Amino acid sequence: MTKITFIPTRDLVVFPGAIMPLYIGREKSVNTLEKSLTEDSKLILCMQKDFLVEEPNYTDDIYKIGVEATILQTVKMPNNTVKVLVEASHRIILGEIEETDGVIYAESTAVETEALENNVGEAIVRRVLKSFERYAKLSGKILPDLLVSIKSMKDTDKKFDLISGNLNIPSEEKQKLLELFNLEERGYKLIEVLKKELEILNLEKKIENKVKEKMNSAQRAYFLKEKLSAIKEELGEDQSDDEDILELKKLIKTKKLPKEVKKKVEKEISKLSKMPAFSAEGSVVRNYVETVLDLPWTKKTKDILDIKKAYDKLEEDHYGLKEIKERILEYLAVKKLNPNMKGTILCLVGPPGVGKTSLAKSVADAMGRNFSRISLGGVRDESEIRGHRRTYIGSMPGKLIKAMKHAKTKNPLILLDEIDKMSNDAKGDPSSAMLEVLDPEQNKNFEDHYLDLPFDLSNVFFIATANDLRGVPGPLRDRMEIIYLNSYTEFEKMHIAKKYLLDEAQEANGLSEIDIKVSDDALLRIINEYTREAGVRNLKREIHSLFRKLAKLVIEKNRKKITITVKNLETYLGKVKYRPDKIKEIEPKLGVVTGLAWTSVGGTTLEVQSVSMKGKGKIILTGKLGDVMKESAHVAYSYVRSIADELKIDEKFNETTDVHLHFPEGAVPKDGPSAGVTITTALISVLTKKKIRQDIAMTGEITITGEVLAVGGIKEKVIGAHRIGIHEVILPIDNESDVEELTKEVKKDMTIHFAKTYDDVKKIAFVK
Repeated sequence: MTKITFIPTRDLVVFPGAIMPLYIGREKSVNTLEKSLTEDSKLILCMQKDFLVEEPNYTDDIYKIGVEATILQTVKMPNNTVKVLVEASHRIILGEIEETDGVIYAESTAVETEALENNVGEAIVRRVLKSFERYAKLSGKILPDLLVSIKSMKDTDKKFDLISGNLNIPSEEKQKLLELFNLEERGYKLIEVLKKELEILNLEKKIENKVKEKMNSAQRAYFLKEKLSAIKEELGEDQSDDEDILELKKLIKTKKLPKEVKKKVEKEISKLSKMPAFSAEGSVVRNYVETVLDLPWTKKTKDILDIKKAYDKLEEDHYGLKEIKERILEYLAVKKLNPNMKGTILCLVGPPGVGKTSLAKSVADAMGRNFSRISLGGVRDESEIRGHRRTYIGSMPGKLIKAMKHAKTKNPLILLDEIDKMSNDAKGDPSSAMLEVLDPEQNKNFEDHYLDLPFDLSNVFFIATANDLRGVPGPLRDRMEIIYLNSYTEFEKMHIAKKYLLDEAQEANGLSEIDIKVSDDALLRIINEYTREAGVRNLKREIHSLFRKLAKLVIEKNRKKITITVKNLETYLGKVKYRPDKIKEIEPKLGVVTGLAWTSVGGTTLEVQSVSMKGKGKIILTGKLGDVMKESAHVAYSYVRSIADELKIDEKFNETTDVHLHFPEGAVPKDGPSAGVTITTALISVLTKKKIRQDIAMTGEITITGEVLAVGGIKEKVIGAHRIGIHEVILPIDNESDVEELTKEVKKDMTIHFAKTYDDVKKIAFVK
């Protein structure tokens, strides 16, 4: 066993008989090379298992089978590496490796190859040569001289090594071939490797041929198209024979387009005809042209201006809502007298479930107009209204233009649903974009960024919906005619259920043939104890739930007739979900006042409780109150202090007495000035020890001088009082006109007092 210089190779297997270059860059390898040149120019070369390892472990990281080689030539490269030309002589088994002064030495044992048997050996050699010839032909990377040289060799060992070294296979596979000392085994391994490589090469060839075929046909088509274009140009004929482009040109002729639009579209089609088929830019242009041609530039529907028919249609679809129905009929009357009137913009404001969205659809049907809906809830990007410029990838028109495309006429009714739910961020303010849309003086030339053409929206009838106008910016609110849809009374809900919801639920649940009767008392119980809302959305759900239970009963027990009463209602709908709000007691109380409040789901009552205690004149407020409501409490407190003499209250109460005002349902946020009168009454009661009537409710803003100012939501508030059984209310005198909106059922049950100053309230609220 001899010890000579050793260099580990990276991703390179050297076979005996091969003359090949090595590039040496590692410091230890360069030192070893220099040492070898001064000694006998002999090297042991073995491949390391992971070529990425910079400092391999000599025990575990290096293959044990390699070759001994002689250095033929060295050349220093500019990048501090050395190019070495070596000739490998024979296989070796690597022994012990040691490092001395930065030079690596290794022991090695020469390996003798086991010869082939005559007949089997000859067959293996022939098969290997035949496969290698096919490999050389398919790969195109083997020189013919090498094939001749291999065939002329008599030594099978050298023949196999030369073939192994010239295969384009991973280094790990080559290492396996190097480690096979038995020629028969190595021959079989070569046959296996060559078979696999031939399969891969055949597949590559097929793929290459397919790609070449496609390319050739595309090039041929392009060449013929160009040639045909040149011929047509000479003849003065249309240069394009693209079916899509011809189709677009036909569409231009059939559609009535404004001159500016027609000119723009023709220019885009001309640009499209010069673009290669299936190009990305061509697809963008084609989409643009198709969008423009799909828009209703001139097409209009004829309005149904028969006021009687329109009224009948609105009455058929919706119960109540007199103001909005009256406004639609007025619009139709004006339209009949002035056909050139500009579009109208209405905004329906009301709590959820009162029928704002469905009403807009009925208006469209009554007028004979196409209908399109735009949902604005959550829109926070201006581009969703105005569209994206075509320079952006995936650009598209905005919601307005999409709605016009969907409507297919230039005078549809467009519903702008949830206009109060828009928000803004860094991408722009969509409500600002809506300013142009909702201005009849500007929307005649509305310009969408994608279209880059003015589009006339002046014939569109816009109806917006909102739950709360506070979410709509002032300038936008100013452009719309506001119509309030108030919450329904329990009697109105019962009418709606009897007229629409019961029949709809019966048909939807397949019970048209079954005789089903729901008593009025049962309906009222569903309204009051299974739902709590301003509209009828949850009422509709509960009725559908009831009818689903009835459908199951019909299938199981083959019932043909069912009657729903208060007694059997719980059998189908389960336990009640809400306790009906009723006056807890009517006995006068000290410091407890019933106020009236407005919520997003209608009117309700708000109790104010107050107590006094010894202290330093503090006023304590609890019940999750907003800033405005806190200020109302302080205003009321100051007013009470100002009239302390008149009320015969100790003038030093603000130094000796603390007052605590509490608003029950502490988790519910409360705000607004309309509880001013209620708070004042509670304070006077607790400081004068006078009891307050519990069968009366009140609302109104109080000033520091004792005036009672008007507040909003009067109809909902009075209905809320009526619902819980209060039949007497005190309202600001400035709200007298709002009482006219109340329904007959509520009006006849209510005694309404109007107050100009707090003195008017004081006369009624306290027990005499």
